[in-house]
Amino acid sequence: MRDDLLTLRGMRNILPREKAKINKIESEIRRLFKVYGFKEVETPTIEPLELFELKSGEEIRHRMYRFTDLGGRNVVLRPEVTASVAKLVVQEMRSMPLPIKIGYILNVFRYDEPQHGRYREFKQGGFEIFGSKSPLADAEILEVSSRLMDSLGIGNYYVKIGHEGVLRAILTRFGVEENIQDRVLGLIDKEKLSEAFEILASLQKGVEVTELIKRLWEIKSRNPAEALRKAEAVVKDIPEAIEQLDNLREIIELAQASGVGEVIVDMGFARGLDYYTGMIFEVYVKDLRIAVGGGGRYDKLTGILGWDIPAVGCAPGIDRLSLVLNDDIVPKDDIICLIISMVKEGDLLASRLAGMMRARGIPTMVDPTRRDLNKALSYASKRGFKYVAIIGSKEVENKVVTLKDMEAGSQEELKPEQIVEKLSQYSI
Repeated sequence: MRDDLLTLRGMRNILPREKAKINKIESEIRRLFKVYGFKEVETPTIEPLELFELKSGEEIRHRMYRFTDLGGRNVVLRPEVTASVAKLVVQEMRSMPLPIKIGYILNVFRYDEPQHGRYREFKQGGFEIFGSKSPLADAEILEVSSRLMDSLGIGNYYVKIGHEGVLRAILTRFGVEENIQDRVLGLIDKEKLSEAFEILASLQKGVEVTELIKRLWEIKSRNPAEALRKAEAVVKDIPEAIEQLDNLREIIELAQASGVGEVIVDMGFARGLDYYTGMIFEVYVKDLRIAVGGGGRYDKLTGILGWDIPAVGCAPGIDRLSLVLNDDIVPKDDIICLIISMVKEGDLLASRLAGMMRARGIPTMVDPTRRDLNKALSYASKRGFKYVAIIGSKEVENKVVTLKDMEAGSQEELKPEQIVEKLSQYSI
């Protein structure tokens, strides 16, 4: 194939086996929408550039696919979904009673450097709660993230949790402007600590605020109570930070009561999106360095868009979850029966039988190749089909079909109606 026709770097073709895993993840996300009362929505793939210039963070702003459309408008391919969903709520749902619980499964686009688990087009699921400041809402987001991992059979995961409200309370106390806060937290998220601390050190009282942030950054523990005690000692003279710590303590207690998996508290943890205001978290699978999901509280985003209501949510990374999903969770093949017409005269009977089977929801495939029977049976065996329906000259004459059980190796002659009844147990 010509090089200029190959799939673009960072994009990918998803083959059937991988697509089956992705479908399984999406079906579990949609099942949890129903269990937790989230209503699924969809937002445009192309959005106004200004929407993501507001609070999406410096890293995303630099990685957006942006262009000018034929109407002269500056637009982007959606680089993340939270801002799009917040806009949808403000624009379309202001008359709805609160809280509003929104779910989605959408593709997003970022011009990142491709690497393991990172693509330039990828899919995110999402659970967003608008209109509640209660820690119960934060805990529910942590709970649904944990339930998704459990339902997919991914047991070796943990939840890293922090609180941007604590960090922002410290920075605000020392007069650090919000745009500088965003920049510093973005650098911390990318683990560019020396750059972040250099910015802080250059500010008035920079040495003092840098020391506090450094001390918080060092607090990481699988024992939430211990981590919170240490953090409280660091920020004891900043009441606003103590208040945010109390909020985090309550969220963790509620989440653990609901059965959330292993929790690691990281008090220096930050996320690169500028709109986060409170609890933040990421879900990791052991032995995989990248997060498979994450989220947090973003109480100011909808206010910027025109309706000041609190919000909290999360976005499981569907492509990344597929990397750690056990192959056994996806059936090898859905096809139950392969119909083989050995002679042209059998084609009508084959089509009639296939139509009857499919109408009853029995996964059925007709072999269109007219190949040698042994080759057709070998194909059916490799695909893992349970049955093969064979139609030759004798079957056409007697108006029957030979049904072969591939596992038992036995076969019998049956009328089409009898085959449909026999295989109806496999209907979907």
